[in-house]
Amino acid sequence: MRKIISVSSAKIEDAKLLLKIHNASVKGGYFNSKNLIVYKDHIEWFKKKLKSNSKIYIGKNSIKKKFGYVRLDEVKSNIFEVSLGNLPSFYGKGLGSLMLEKSIKKFKKKYKPKKIIAGVKKFNVRSAKCFLKNKFVKVKFDKKRHFTINKIDPKKEYYFELK
Repeated sequence: MRKIISVSSAKIEDAKLLLKIHNASVKGGYFNSKNLIVYKDHIEWFKKKLKSNSKIYIGKNSIKKKFGYVRLDEVKSNIFEVSLGNLPSFYGKGLGSLMLEKSIKKFKKKYKPKKIIAGVKKFNVRSAKCFLKNKFVKVKFDKKRHFTINKIDPKKEYYFELK
């Protein structure tokens, strides 16, 4: 049976959700950052993101409970880096993949990006499968050819492009 989820653009009231996901991801080693973020710092960053060229989508399950986000940041003219995160209680349920699929579809329709890329830690098999399932392909990272907000370490991370 197909799971039913929806995605919508992030609003200021979603700041605490993203903070909770970020700090859980830091604790799990999924981010390059090792620092937990406090709300005061996070809310300032979040307000800037909402006003920038970045686009953030919030995933909701069938009972409208918010469980994750997909964020697309412009790294070069019309080239976007995508990242996603779920609350730990929603890991392994396939919701992240559906959220990514719906967010990318909505984003491509509205913004017509030239390219969408992603970097994933090699140990994060769940995330790598999510990108592969959504028509991303693993490519070798080339500093001269590729652009990214997050520093990619080819020894520790996979690099993906949407095909």
